[in-house]
Amino acid sequence: MFNIEMIGKQAKFGPNTAFITGFDRSDFGKMLQDNAKGTVFRFEPDPYPEQNLFYRSDNATLARLGVPAHTISTDQIPTDKKYHSVDDEVESLDLANMTAVITAIGRAASGIISGQQTPTRIAPETVKQ
Repeated sequence: MFNIEMIGKQAKFGPNTAFITGFDRSDFGKMLQDNAKGTVFRFEPDPYPEQNLFYRSDNATLARLGVPAHTISTDQIPTDKKYHSVDDEVESLDLANMTAVITAIGRAASGIISGQQTPTRIAPETVKQ
């Protein structure tokens, strides 16, 4: 399972990048990285581990059950003044960035979607309760 959240701003890694929460919890992120090789897009590990995003998002319930469930995002949380505020309107979003992220996810996840690749499960003993 992957949750696409907060992709309307450019990631701290620059254009054509997104980060994956819980990157070390399964091989899902590595799979997307490998599948994106040869393109201009890069998937990176979560640069904000202190935010505990892996356990604060919609993927957490499934991850706690051992399902490889991650969030893909681009938001620069520490500097985004509109993050989760009433001022976060569509005009503040980078629609080209959103399109690039969604396109990259679609291409990089095609092996998972077709059933040719299966991410490893998350070991329950490594999941915070």
